[in-house]
Amino acid sequence: MSDNSWQKDYGEYFESLEKQLNKSKDSQKSGNAKVKTHTKPKTRKKGIYKVLRIRKSVLAVLLVIVLVSIIFVIARKPDKENTDISDTQSQIKTQEEVENVPKFSYKKTANTVAIPASNDAKNAIIIRKADNTIIAERNAHTRTYPASTTKIMTLLVAVENITDMNDTFTMTLDITDPLYLADASVAQFLNGEKVCMKDLLYGMILPSGADAAMGLAIKIAGSEEGFVKLMNQKVKELGLKNTNFTNVTGLHNVKNYSSAYDMAVILDAALQNDICKEVLSTYQYTTAKTPQNPNGILLSSTLFSYMYGTEPETATILGGKTGFVNESGYCIASYGKANANDNEYIVITLGNSARWPAFYGQIDLYKEFAK
Repeated sequence: MSDNSWQKDYGEYFESLEKQLNKSKDSQKSGNAKVKTHTKPKTRKKGIYKVLRIRKSVLAVLLVIVLVSIIFVIARKPDKENTDISDTQSQIKTQEEVENVPKFSYKKTANTVAIPASNDAKNAIIIRKADNTIIAERNAHTRTYPASTTKIMTLLVAVENITDMNDTFTMTLDITDPLYLADASVAQFLNGEKVCMKDLLYGMILPSGADAAMGLAIKIAGSEEGFVKLMNQKVKELGLKNTNFTNVTGLHNVKNYSSAYDMAVILDAALQNDICKEVLSTYQYTTAKTPQNPNGILLSSTLFSYMYGTEPETATILGGKTGFVNESGYCIASYGKANANDNEYIVITLGNSARWPAFYGQIDLYKEFAK
């Protein structure tokens, strides 16, 4: 084959190929044009606008929900400090409930003995305070009527709630007349007499004045009933199982009861308060002068009035409270110490047959056990 034939043949070939390529490009342009026409740009823009409009609405709703949720979470978020305190208090309370151990509790040992038969108290207990050991007891947990030893609890609750010892209460006939009719012991405050809190405390404990007890109750809680609620709250606080109060004076009521063990706890708790201890340990006290009592009132402790001159040689009785109603018999709640070593003791005798068996019975118990 000559060179001229090669050039002719391939020239025609490339010319044919170029035509095919150009034809392909024209077809592609024509196809692209059809695609552009088919997509309808204006319609697509309208569709996109609709989609965007819907998404903005949804987004707005979602944004509102998120903001509300954030505000709710912030509002509900507990204060860390308060939460820590609350949790701590909850843990303490739970621990106390689990342990269920009263603040004041006494234990029997192998050396605990019975109260001697020479003492006719129906219920009695002797506590050595150095180790809170029950030295001797008789029916210590049996419920009985405490008479005016009730006023030890009245004293404790009153002192814990008085904010100003110089504050006064005006005595009225509404208080004194019913007490005279009930033959209750009184401090002899008179109608219209303004009596300070301190004088009411001594008037309640030393001569066992029911008028003073009522004055304290009304001044502090607005009524005897309101004050009794405070007393029974204290009963729960001390973990007492056999005590309930219905009045502040100890006048007989079948639902006003305690036990020798519980009364030891009440006296023990009162002795931890300096004011209560001072009042329970005082022999004589003179109230402030008033128009009704220009010289004041000389108050004397019933406990010391009967015990002075007959104290046990081996011990010193330091204070306490007496009580009597027919239903309870003679009751004494006292505390003292052994002269040899200053060991302190609490001695509770409830339900003695008469005054002197009660007082001499206490003295004999100190002689025998306060060592």
